[in-house]
Amino acid sequence: MKKILLLTVILFSSLSLFAQEQRQRMTVEERAKSVTEWMSKELKLTPEQITPVDSINLIFTKAQQLLFQTADGDRTKIRESMEGLEKEKEAELSKVLTPEQIETYKKKSQEMMQNRRRGGGRGAN
Repeated sequence: MKKILLLTVILFSSLSLFAQEQRQRMTVEERAKSVTEWMSKELKLTPEQITPVDSINLIFTKAQQLLFQTADGDRTKIRESMEGLEKEKEAELSKVLTPEQIETYKKKSQEMMQNRRRGGGRGAN
């Protein structure tokens, strides 16, 4: 029984690590597209909203990557800069999304952040 439990734990740990590695291997464009797909599903984007939202996601995904590359692992700097980027992104998105979509976006983004802090991933999908 202990062996089965140990193997189960190892299997789930391996799958989790594999998923994280896959996410890290994604290009900036793939990550932006993934965010747009999530937003399209969760916010029920119209066809007219998808292209501008995708552009906004690409701009901010590139900014995030640059931030991580230049922050030298300074978690405080990263957190503060990410908060500023998120506010800028929300301002840009509010030009494209409806007020209801913006509220849903904020709520779901907050849920995902809380999930990540607890060790989950995107969980809110």
